[in-house]
Amino acid sequence: MRQGLVAAALAAVAVTGCSAPPAPTAPPAPSETPVATARDASAAADPAGPVLTFADARLAATADGLAPPAYPVRTNPDGTWLTKDAEDWTAGFLPAALWRVFERTQDPVWRDRAERWQAPLASETTHDDTDLGFKMFMTFAVDHQLTGDESAKQTALAAADTLAARFNPTVGLIRVWDDRDDAEKYQVNIDAMMNLELLYWAGQNGRPQYTDIANRHAQRTMTDLVRPDGSTSMFGGYDQRTGALQRTYTMQGFKDDSTWARGQAWAIYGFATAYRYTQDPRYLETAHRTADWFTGHLPPDRVPYWDFDVPQAPPEPRDTSAAAIASSALLELSQLDPARAAGDVDAARGMLTSLSSPEYLSRNTPFRSILIHGTQNLPEGQQDSGIMFGDYYFVEALNRWERQVGPSAQLG
Repeated sequence: MRQGLVAAALAAVAVTGCSAPPAPTAPPAPSETPVATARDASAAADPAGPVLTFADARLAATADGLAPPAYPVRTNPDGTWLTKDAEDWTAGFLPAALWRVFERTQDPVWRDRAERWQAPLASETTHDDTDLGFKMFMTFAVDHQLTGDESAKQTALAAADTLAARFNPTVGLIRVWDDRDDAEKYQVNIDAMMNLELLYWAGQNGRPQYTDIANRHAQRTMTDLVRPDGSTSMFGGYDQRTGALQRTYTMQGFKDDSTWARGQAWAIYGFATAYRYTQDPRYLETAHRTADWFTGHLPPDRVPYWDFDVPQAPPEPRDTSAAAIASSALLELSQLDPARAAGDVDAARGMLTSLSSPEYLSRNTPFRSILIHGTQNLPEGQQDSGIMFGDYYFVEALNRWERQVGPSAQLG
């Protein structure tokens, strides 16, 4: 039903700034399709070529149809993008995705797009209460890595300075989302592992002291937020006067002792990244342990529900963004630990195959995202939509697949 050429799909969803799309038919909830069946469906769904061709076209339509600083966050019920300004923690994901396409294609058109969407984020270097790693590493630091641009490097380093200032040596962690004047309220989430690459990179680029901050944060997160069985808690609450852990809890998961799917994916990715920069075997072991827990609790089609402790069946919503993040992390792990590479690649293949199928790809729908059926924050009613960060990690994972394994067409 969702078959057809990329051009036909784009005609249905071209981003036009202010005109409304046709009233959509909501995509059906995905079924419990076994992976083998999903692979067959994916092959039939992509006659025009690799899924990356479709993904690139979707990103181009978004980048050229909207204008910064209106950053796409997630899709509205009619399939259009809900946008927010540069202060939002998600603002970096569109320019980050554009940089990844430039990395793969070396086409200057994509560099121009990335630079245009990245530019309004430059003022975010001193924004204290946000996820600067997401916003500034994957834009300005990656810009410097790909182009050698010195001003981009300095912007990323300025952001690292702000992030490092949030570190409390008594607690040994980087604070998130709280009032620094409240001595008994010091919150840290598993997501913050994704900020550490900005500090590790800065440690290699003139800020060596930031490597120690990143390591201290990773080590305490490993102790406090990763459970013995490899599952994770979303949040730890600390007394910043003593550094004592007071409780673990959730804000976006099902309950305080459940395992929120995207948080588990952040853990896999964050600890794999920490190992890449440090070669500390504790980080590799933790990345594998959290990955094994994630893949061992997936439903038959390999795309998780939003929390692993809710009933693993409809009408509970899926979270395609968690699958995309975990897929990219597993492909990273396959490069870091050759002894387990085959298993990590196979686990990534299962998830990417399902994500590339008609169940989860937005082809021939009015949705302007690449993926559908993502859950950003269910307690706040943000579920069953396309999500820009899900699209970013899907493109990153497909890039890694093509670089490390073979053409993404093989995912069909």
